[in-house]
Amino acid sequence: MIIKPKIYELEEVFSLKREIEEQLEDYEIKGMEFQDLEEEDIQAEKYEFRNCVLENCKYIKSDFENAYFSDIIFKNCDFSNSNFSKAGFNRVEFINCKLTGCDFIEADMFNTYIEETNLAYINLSNSVFKNVKIEKSNLQNSSICEAELKDIQFSECNLNQSQLFRTKLKDIDFSTCEINGIVVDMSDLKGLLVNEFQALELSKLLGLKIK
Repeated sequence: MIIKPKIYELEEVFSLKREIEEQLEDYEIKGMEFQDLEEEDIQAEKYEFRNCVLENCKYIKSDFENAYFSDIIFKNCDFSNSNFSKAGFNRVEFINCKLTGCDFIEADMFNTYIEETNLAYINLSNSVFKNVKIEKSNLQNSSICEAELKDIQFSECNLNQSQLFRTKLKDIDFSTCEINGIVVDMSDLKGLLVNEFQALELSKLLGLKIK
């Protein structure tokens, strides 16, 4: 069971960029609520975000490398083409967000729920996922190579043309998802759960011809 974010009393603030500039010594954003904001080029490397809600915010092309997020709700936010490489997530929700083209290389994601979110062209390679659910989301053309997937659920997701090289798929259930054109290593397909139509599609990777 995914542990949900624990949100306590919040202070409404009106600029994430200003808060970051004011927290240069302790590198922590805590107990804050951000709503209806649009700021580009946020530089938040190594910052810790705790007990926060971000709603209807746009922070495209921003840098959150090595940042840590715990007890966070992102709702209707746009982080397109931002950098979350080596970031950590625990008890985090992304609801109806846009993460198109984001870099999550070597990120660690625990107790995370993602719903109705655009993850097209996202790079999740070398990341670790544990106790994660991704539902009704678009991961088309994503890269999930050499990732560690444990207790992860995909429900009604678009994984078309995604790359999953060297990612073990044992016990992963793709049966409600679209997986046309996915690129995988044959050895990693063992134990993958699919429906009969997907099985026909995957048979092409094995060079089988079905009459």
